[in-house]
Amino acid sequence: MKLVWTENFDGPAIDETKWNVHNRNAGSVSIKDGKLVLAMLPGKESTYWQSTGINTANKFTQAQGYFEASIRMIQTGGRAARFEVRNKSLEEPPSARIFFEGWGDDKIAPTTQVADNGGIRMLRPVKHDINFDGGASYRKFQTYGIHWTPKYFAWYVNGKQVHRQDIKSNPMTPMYVEFIHHTPEGGIIKSFPDPANPPEALQIDWVKVYR
Repeated sequence: MKLVWTENFDGPAIDETKWNVHNRNAGSVSIKDGKLVLAMLPGKESTYWQSTGINTANKFTQAQGYFEASIRMIQTGGRAARFEVRNKSLEEPPSARIFFEGWGDDKIAPTTQVADNGGIRMLRPVKHDINFDGGASYRKFQTYGIHWTPKYFAWYVNGKQVHRQDIKSNPMTPMYVEFIHHTPEGGIIKSFPDPANPPEALQIDWVKVYR
């Protein structure tokens, strides 16, 4: 495959010719030491926190290919971190969201939300081949890859395939890249009651897309 799009986060701030920013509050989205940092900010009272994220919708999209990112996932629970390759809407089948979703510790899953003639469904494997040694690997950057082909979606961690899902209806609309650091509904994370002690950030070192 040929590298067709890349982001190294080596500038002083987010390149908004490439990215849309979800939460523009100061400190929510930043670049530090060449890494994208998606931080949770305090909400209206203790235990309330704000979600954040970025995406390339309407700025970069691609139909099929290999989408890869170096990510330091979250270590503690109570919210979700996602690396997604997705269609803007699932209301026009066939369409999909293909993603890794992490909840801290050893909780991470390759997941798809698909829309086809059977409706909209969330598909999570009962078993997959991701092994994060009791959470120790979450303290380091790992390489996550999503391969979209005409016949299947496949997920990779550090170059090793960890799950594959055959598809009957291949999405036709190009997809964009998205990173989300997401609170539960209502924004409450009970394990972080102190605004001065926020949940650790989701960090991304680089992104590469191949065709």
